[in-house]
Amino acid sequence: MKNLLMTLLILGALTTPAHAGSPNPKDFPVRGSASFGDAGSFYGDLAPYGEWLEMDAGFYAWRPTHVRYGWRPYMFGHWAWTDYGWYWLSDEPFGWAVFHYGRWYNDDYYGWIWIPDRTWGPSWVEWRYNDDYIGWAPLPPYASFSFHAGIRFTMRWFAPYHYWSFVRYRHFGSPHVTRELVPIEHTRRLIGSTRTGGRYDVDGDRIINRGIDKGIVERRGGNTRIARTEVRETNNIGERIVRGRNEDRIDVYRPDRSGTGRTPERIEARRLDRGSSLDLQKIERPPRESGRTFEPREPDRGRTVTREGNEPPPERIQRPETPPRREEPVQQPRIERRNQLPQGPTVERRELQSRKADRAPSLRREQSPQQQERRVVIPERPQREQRHETPAPRTRVEPQPAPGKKEERPRGSEQNRREGGRRRD
Repeated sequence: MKNLLMTLLILGALTTPAHAGSPNPKDFPVRGSASFGDAGSFYGDLAPYGEWLEMDAGFYAWRPTHVRYGWRPYMFGHWAWTDYGWYWLSDEPFGWAVFHYGRWYNDDYYGWIWIPDRTWGPSWVEWRYNDDYIGWAPLPPYASFSFHAGIRFTMRWFAPYHYWSFVRYRHFGSPHVTRELVPIEHTRRLIGSTRTGGRYDVDGDRIINRGIDKGIVERRGGNTRIARTEVRETNNIGERIVRGRNEDRIDVYRPDRSGTGRTPERIEARRLDRGSSLDLQKIERPPRESGRTFEPREPDRGRTVTREGNEPPPERIQRPETPPRREEPVQQPRIERRNQLPQGPTVERRELQSRKADRAPSLRREQSPQQQERRVVIPERPQREQRHETPAPRTRVEPQPAPGKKEERPRGSEQNRREGGRRRD
């Protein structure tokens, strides 16, 4: 039994195709690096359907202005199965650009804004599903694509419930999928009862959105067959479906391949009148082109023309001449003046001065005027105001004789004479 298992494992390893591993980026000519915020050839084509916002210097975003209340990306259109996987065919005139390039973000103040990118894809969404429902939500600018890693996020992200659109499996392939969307109030509960699915693959020069497996959608949708739709490139701006006898065809415009798009010399965009909730530090931004200049606009007079390495042109570089060496003057000690009351000499200092004066009495007479000026004068403290009180009149208190003691009176007094007369009588 063990030998049989070992044989099966060896045969399975030998029959595994060599290209089963992660693809090598060198084999794919399509650019897969993130270049968010570059308006490029989308500027003139999208201007009639919305307005451009300058989020930062050289970083632009676009927001649709002629949409109804409750609008969200990947809402008006339908899904088609193509050689690129699940392809979103929009019913809106700007869908050829904003649903196949770039990312979407719902700002707290400006609403839905689109961050442009140069990498084309059939659709840039994430998926959730369970046994009854299938849902999709637009990828944020924090999700970048690379050939060797696929989709990766630069920060922890969980799409809010108002990003999602859910339908039942039997309505997923309907040409009027917008009518079958679950109400937004019911979406919050579906997020908790569904799980994440789907992936992005690369086949040659094609980016494929596998999403939810086609067989699962057909089986849970009532065993309905989903036909494959061919995708062709055209030089006409926009995308449209062409109905045929045998199969349908989608004509799509891709400026990155046709090369007809040109970057405008000047982009008229509205500066943000208040901050955005989009964290620009978490977005992979392209390196600025060397030697490219930016003309300062009327409200931005402080901006200057930027050159390679932020250095002036070579003809304006002035090398400073080496000045002759000279002797540096001796720095004088710095006298600090503090707003403090002068303090008198201490007892020890007084005793030391008195000893010096006893040894050399002539020092007292030969004091220089400079030393006399350094004498510290202690200001007299203001005397407190004395209260002048009127003294009370003095009263004479005669001492009273003690009881049982005879009071002595001076001789010849009038009282003694009276008492002596009484005795004689």
